[in-house]
Amino acid sequence: VGAPAQAAGTYKIGVSNSWAGNSWRETMVCAIKAEATLSGKVASVTVLSRNTDAAGQSADIRALKTAGVNAIIVNSGDPAANNAAIAEAVAAGIKVVAVDNAITAPNTTLVANDQVEYGRVGAAALAKAMNYKGNVLYMRGYSGAGADTDRDTGFKAEMKKYKDIKITKEVFTNWDWATGGTLANQLLVPGKFQGVWTSGIDYNVVTAMTKKLRGKYIPVVGSDNNEFMKLTRDLAPKGFVGIVVPNPAIVGGAALKVAIDLLDGKTVASKNLLTPKALTYKDNKKEIDSRIVASQEATFSATLSLPGYTTFTPTQLFRCKAPQDSDDGARA
Repeated sequence: VGAPAQAAGTYKIGVSNSWAGNSWRETMVCAIKAEATLSGKVASVTVLSRNTDAAGQSADIRALKTAGVNAIIVNSGDPAANNAAIAEAVAAGIKVVAVDNAITAPNTTLVANDQVEYGRVGAAALAKAMNYKGNVLYMRGYSGAGADTDRDTGFKAEMKKYKDIKITKEVFTNWDWATGGTLANQLLVPGKFQGVWTSGIDYNVVTAMTKKLRGKYIPVVGSDNNEFMKLTRDLAPKGFVGIVVPNPAIVGGAALKVAIDLLDGKTVASKNLLTPKALTYKDNKKEIDSRIVASQEATFSATLSLPGYTTFTPTQLFRCKAPQDSDDGARA
């Protein structure tokens, strides 16, 4: 049975993540750990993170309930498939916070990027970069994931405004770098597309253009991944228009703060959404330059703080220590 909320310093947080080995998800988990440590209110963070289906994730949620956690932060692979397990957790008095991907289970709280708006602002910026005409290669995420469905809603609603723009090829990358790179190399042909929208599998699409389009770059919408922002900067003199729409992985830290607020008895909105914006090197040079983190990998989601939600330093985020194994109680 899930333990009720307890005194400061003793909250137990569970994390259920349906996809392991992904840089974005790893940073999300590190943000949860770092913020939990700095809160002074969390005794432990238990992370169940693996590549699994709905049955496996439901089993993980039930395992966290049995372990007696006070709150569960869940990044769900399906909007509804874990509802029964989540309902059991809620009935046991556990606070359930969905992060990144929305879920349909009642009596839960969402903390995420506004994924509908993510799709919309990227589409609007891409249309502008294409001079409102031409064909789009539309490279989605994972079919059935809540974030992908929401982004698709925003993207297509915006693109309907432009009669001279056609979505001539729609594919799923499964948010997998190798898959996205393979698709880009297969599909990019000179003159076939005038723009590309990606759901964050981005920099390898630009790399493919160097060879497949002979360096005649077309606009690409990507996310705040380190390498995509570097290419946006470095290739701007060659005419490349990279459109950066941040999707901060450290939203995990925001979810942790919301979970603590719920456990503290504070009133929290059922939906807590970050508002994305589209950045180009022409209009946002300083911001893109400042976001790049030289010490981190190409796929690193390079947003390091969310004012009002996160308090960790970059060092503490990169250290990725939970309260039970951390010495990060003081600022570093």
